[in-house]
Amino acid sequence: MVHVLYGMNPGKDIGFYMWIDTGMVALYLAVLIGIGLRGRVKDVKGFTAAGGKYGTLTIFASLSASYIGGGYSSGNAAEAFSEGIGMTIALFGFSLSTILIGKYLVPGVRRFEGEATVGGIIGVCYGRAARVLTGIFSFVCCAGVVGAQMGAIGLVFNVLLGIPPRLGILIGCGIVLLYSTSGGLQSVIMADLVQFAMLAVGMPLLLIMALNRTGGTEAMLQTLPSGYLNPFNGTTPSGFFSMFITMMLGEALAPPYTQRLLIGRNPKGTARATIFSGLFSVPFFIITGMIGMAAYSLHVTGDARAAMPALVMEILPTGIRGLVMASMVSIILSAADGFLNGASVGLVCDTVRVLRPNMSGRAELWWLRAVNLATGMAAVAVAFVLPDIFNILVLAYSFWSPLILVPLAAAMLGVKSNGRAFRYALLTGLFSCLVWNYVLHKPLNIDGAVVGILCNLLVFTACTRSYQKYRVQRVIMCRQK
Repeated sequence: MVHVLYGMNPGKDIGFYMWIDTGMVALYLAVLIGIGLRGRVKDVKGFTAAGGKYGTLTIFASLSASYIGGGYSSGNAAEAFSEGIGMTIALFGFSLSTILIGKYLVPGVRRFEGEATVGGIIGVCYGRAARVLTGIFSFVCCAGVVGAQMGAIGLVFNVLLGIPPRLGILIGCGIVLLYSTSGGLQSVIMADLVQFAMLAVGMPLLLIMALNRTGGTEAMLQTLPSGYLNPFNGTTPSGFFSMFITMMLGEALAPPYTQRLLIGRNPKGTARATIFSGLFSVPFFIITGMIGMAAYSLHVTGDARAAMPALVMEILPTGIRGLVMASMVSIILSAADGFLNGASVGLVCDTVRVLRPNMSGRAELWWLRAVNLATGMAAVAVAFVLPDIFNILVLAYSFWSPLILVPLAAAMLGVKSNGRAFRYALLTGLFSCLVWNYVLHKPLNIDGAVVGILCNLLVFTACTRSYQKYRVQRVIMCRQK
């Protein structure tokens, strides 16, 4: 098909032009590796990027590159290919939460100056045990997300470059491990800047050329099944609402995003960066959703998961195809590297170091790199066993938002509470989420993360009110004495 599109003779010429595109991807990957090797860190502060030296534009680009991974790009395109517009609209929940976080929660980070992790915030407000638990669940959540991204990179390498999926997973993970283990979050942020530029150019370019092939937006929409413009297609209103809430809260304040809120130069600049990032996500989600529908309209593949990469191979000419191929790779690696760093930093800085307070800085850096490598290998195993990107993401969210989100948001808002409220809320959120999903099997098609967040909120609120009443009574008694 390629030689028909570009007026070439089949055989030798096709291989030559394909090597041009492959070479562009290889060059891009070499740049990422160079960033990691050049930015090799020598202490824990460098690995966690602590110090608050990053400005608004850097935080905006890094935050945007981090959340736009395989699920929000090729995963969204796959859902639009198979079911229509529903998932794209549900993803606006994430956009909304990011904007609200920037407006109402980010200003509160000034109370945690010097902290570089989610567990650091939790520890200040709820105590040592709460920080240890946060480190453990940060690790579990982030490792799951990295596994989802590795599954996506395997599929992308397979469709774009003809590499077997498992080998593609190993190559992608190996590259991320190289620069993230060597340079820590500093190298990840530098890589994010390159990756953001790639995805901001590549995805709109792919959509423009796809719509040109279909004859325009209106012509493309006319070829779709009637239900594709109905957000409830393939689900129920309650199921759609559940997915919207899951997208809104499931990844909110996840470890890599909160890390970026803590390393900003000033809270006002970081708040603006967060709001801009949320606004940027809206057109990006629309673009990737429309890419999936354009792939359906052009009949480029019968496999929804391959909708975006198959479209790239079908319609783009040499050179532009190589650019967009590199853009697709950058999208997935940009999410994987941030969550990989979040997993290692969370487990080591918030759990291991707290349990071993006399650990030297050199030993802690060794631990960070070792956990980074181990997490990458575990993510490869997850990608081998669970091929569905969205299912892995939803499972990972089950160990974050129903457990940590409410107490973390309360801490950033300045709500006074204690470790007991944190622990009871965490256990309630975890238990209710697991029972709802795996014992009751999601009644009304509502995901357990939504139920877990609600139960966590109720218990945390009740325990916090009890604690605050106790504090008031103690003050009154002290004054009476």
